[in-house]
Amino acid sequence: MQAWVRSGTTALIVCLCAALGVTVADQDTTPVPTAAQVASGPAAGSDVPGQERPNIVFVMTDDMRADELRWMPHTRELLADRGMDFTDAISPHPLCCPARAQLVTGQYAQNNGVQHNAGPFGGFQALDPSQEISSWFTQGGYQTGFVGKFLNGYTDLDQRPSGWDRWDALSAGVYDYFDFSFDNDGSPVAFRDSYVTDVIADRTNATVRDFAAEDQPFLIYSWHLGPHYRINRQGKPVPAPAAPIDKGRFADAVPPVLKASSFNERNVLDQPRPFRNRLLAHEDMVVTEHRARLRALQSVDRAVESLVETLRSVGELNNTVIVFASDNGYSLGEHRFVGKNVLTDEVLQVPLLVRGPSIGTGVTSDLPVTLVDLPATFTALAEVSPGWLLDGTSFVPSLIGQDQPFRDTTLVQTGDDGGDGWAYRGVRTSRFLYGVNGSDGFLYDELLDPQQLVNRLDDPAYAEIRTLLEQRRLQLLSCRGADCNQTFGMLPEPG
Repeated sequence: MQAWVRSGTTALIVCLCAALGVTVADQDTTPVPTAAQVASGPAAGSDVPGQERPNIVFVMTDDMRADELRWMPHTRELLADRGMDFTDAISPHPLCCPARAQLVTGQYAQNNGVQHNAGPFGGFQALDPSQEISSWFTQGGYQTGFVGKFLNGYTDLDQRPSGWDRWDALSAGVYDYFDFSFDNDGSPVAFRDSYVTDVIADRTNATVRDFAAEDQPFLIYSWHLGPHYRINRQGKPVPAPAAPIDKGRFADAVPPVLKASSFNERNVLDQPRPFRNRLLAHEDMVVTEHRARLRALQSVDRAVESLVETLRSVGELNNTVIVFASDNGYSLGEHRFVGKNVLTDEVLQVPLLVRGPSIGTGVTSDLPVTLVDLPATFTALAEVSPGWLLDGTSFVPSLIGQDQPFRDTTLVQTGDDGGDGWAYRGVRTSRFLYGVNGSDGFLYDELLDPQQLVNRLDDPAYAEIRTLLEQRRLQLLSCRGADCNQTFGMLPEPG
């Protein structure tokens, strides 16, 4: 499926450039559909002369903080410097399983049923495997492949999600890093004394090469484990191990978080329950975790480099949209907390880079996109018809440099493994972050307090703001489709 063969226009450009002695090996020449084409374009799978539908490859890390991108030079050079960096991207349900469920359904947890990693409303068992967006792409003429970590609790004994032409999810030893198995299209294959990131990279690249040999575009999800902590054979969590080539690196690295006012916050009595009366985080443990995470990310960085080179070698780089993100962020001692599944900036914020045809190079966008928007964006790029209502909205117009109206309030939420499956649920605007769980809650003014040190939930000066944010929260808690993407208007200044 060589891009220069499938497009007459692109082929002509290649021929002209060859005649002039000019190389186009790494130039983006194939147009992404414009916003108008997305809105009024042809039905899925139709053949439009002179217009190609791009391949889409979605690379995802596990528990990566947005600020850790600075230690991934290949990813920055190949994706950020040659694409678009979304600087205000978040995971609106910042926990592994709910975040991943959003990415395979295009829906928030209230609509897809996955609220936590475990419990009656969590894990793979909470997802209807027939309600998976990959089937839309298959029906729309795309080849589809999944490689890597899927939803928590998935094994090769479970029902295979519908729609994937190639299904290669981790199915055993998912968090081991060295001893694990892949589903391998129903014929599980085990690896011993191998490094999981390298194997995911190799299997992803093999899928690219196989799909590129066919005259159809492709969608590939390549989901890595790093830098998530390892669960050893005794069932205990330990920092992520490094690939052999990276052992000993970053031995003197100091976590930037140690200089933050929020690190081991002195007074947490006004904070919500997850932080209130918490003991101080051990600085040595945070340093050890930070260094381990950086080492684990080096293999992911090389995987991105090898993916780009593989796409280039099969002639598909210029017609491929590459997306890089994390399923959620991670707290390393802010508010004395280490972990995720809380609503703070370091846990909500994720890296999001997009490179592809007609996307600007080295540009940034502060559009408040979320992981829920990715399925809507993928379907718009591929011109496939969604099989149900999507809760996100496509940001294709922003990708191609157009102004785009966008919601001003985003639903953010966390889950629990008991009760009704919910914990803190709230909303995020350009200035405020607000959430409640029963009688407990928080309200941060991020313009005045970017490190979220002061909970203004009971501050009389914020009473009107709290009331308005609560009204928005109540409207969004059960939202579906366009109702999740409203513009409510300006909020007043604090009283």
